[in-house]
Amino acid sequence: MSDNLPKDFKDMEDDAIVGEDSRAMQLTHYVLAERLIQCEYARIKHEINNESSSDTLTYILEGGHRGYHKYTAGELWSEWKDGSEDYWYQLYEDGDLPWEPFDEDPIVALEKDENGEVARG
Repeated sequence: MSDNLPKDFKDMEDDAIVGEDSRAMQLTHYVLAERLIQCEYARIKHEINNESSSDTLTYILEGGHRGYHKYTAGELWSEWKDGSEDYWYQLYEDGDLPWEPFDEDPIVALEKDENGEVARG
């Protein structure tokens, strides 16, 4: 039986910091992958609800998608900086994220902090 699962090119642990975004949030590999999944889900949902079809879903189904959790840190960061960062924060601010951020997302700590600052470890 052939193995047709997408290759895992992840080059770091889930809890390793990939980078600091424009809002000084230090994002781990796992958190960044989860945020990107939320963006893709929201795009697909929007396209299905407002257009005759979803180009995003068609693209994924035609060519497959490795999955963000299998991306290298550089690939994740490129996706994030290529419009997904602004889109995710817009979804967040509008209350339109498809589900709550992952518990380890620094935005969750920010929401809980009474001073509006993320505590640094």
